Amino acid sequence: MVSRVTTAGVIAAFNQEKYISEAVLSLAEQVDEVIVVDDASMDNTQDVLAALAVPNLIVIYNDVQLGVSRSYNRAVAASSAEILLIQGGDDRSLAGRADRQVQALSDPSVSLTYSLPRVIDARGARLPASLGSEFSVGSGGFDPLNFLFFVTNYICAPAVAVRRSDYVRVGGFRGGLDLLQDYDLWLRLASEGRFAYIDHPVVEYRKHAFNLSRDYVDLDSPKQRRVSAEMDFIRNRFLNNANEATIRRLAAHLALDLVRFDTLSNQEKVAIIQLAHGDKLQLRHGVAFLFEAAGEWDAIARFERLGLELSDLSRLAILSDHGNLEDVSRAIGGFRAADRISAKRKP
Repeated sequence: MVSRVTTAGVIAAFNQEKYISEAVLSLAEQVDEVIVVDDASMDNTQDVLAALAVPNLIVIYNDVQLGVSRSYNRAVAASSAEILLIQGGDDRSLAGRADRQVQALSDPSVSLTYSLPRVIDARGARLPASLGSEFSVGSGGFDPLNFLFFVTNYICAPAVAVRRSDYVRVGGFRGGLDLLQDYDLWLRLASEGRFAYIDHPVVEYRKHAFNLSRDYVDLDSPKQRRVSAEMDFIRNRFLNNANEATIRRLAAHLALDLVRFDTLSNQEKVAIIQLAHGDKLQLRHGVAFLFEAAGEWDAIARFERLGLELSDLSRLAILSDHGNLEDVSRAIGGFRAADRISAKRKP
């Protein structure tokens, strides 16, 4: 007799008194356990959780705010289930979610399963799908590893389910990442297995004033800078820790000469991928490597092995700051300083 697969809904909540009850109840009848970690909420979230009469609900209260990554990790650590359904404290799982995602993960080659979300507002009313356009890629028909690494994150975290064993083995959510912790985990899972897309929404993803941050919209804002910094850290760390098969997979996506590529050292392979990446910050890492290589006694031969010439260093250095924004900033600062000096000299 085949034993039934056990499931857990894991939720990290912070100041979600208005929504946490719906979030829990939407999962409770579908899974064996619902584990909520309240991250030291300052509203009435804890009181709402304490009043819920849900027999399979486990609530963990953080004494101090640990952040979303560590809170999810605490929930996973408290679970004994085989399959984890990730959800936010303000989202709602749709009927049949657990069954669909358990079925998708019955294929051992699948490391993650997801769907497009149904987008709702603060009152729970359905919003146009265009308001969830960041997730509109859907099934895509592409390699998730390459799309994630070279393009962007396209997966709605509250619509994801993974095996607990996979989550723990690859390290779970990384503490210290406040905005892109899911992207970091998806990359690691994508390097190990397939992603199974479910062509039916499994979650209602709520967009409201507290999670639809206007800071992300601005071209230059504290949160946008944090996003860029986390993205650069995640990609750089992932690339430098990737195994040989993953590195080769990325190189194949770039249509690099794999015969030449296979002759390079691991550090050189990483640099070549960074130099071919469309992101300026990644390109800068590659350029920094080339400056190091250019100072070696065998610089010419080493550049040839990379398929480059020493003269390419100037071209790539320009591309790494293709808008010359730093030069423009310095120039503007110089002009302003000159104006101030001139103004002081006027009688």
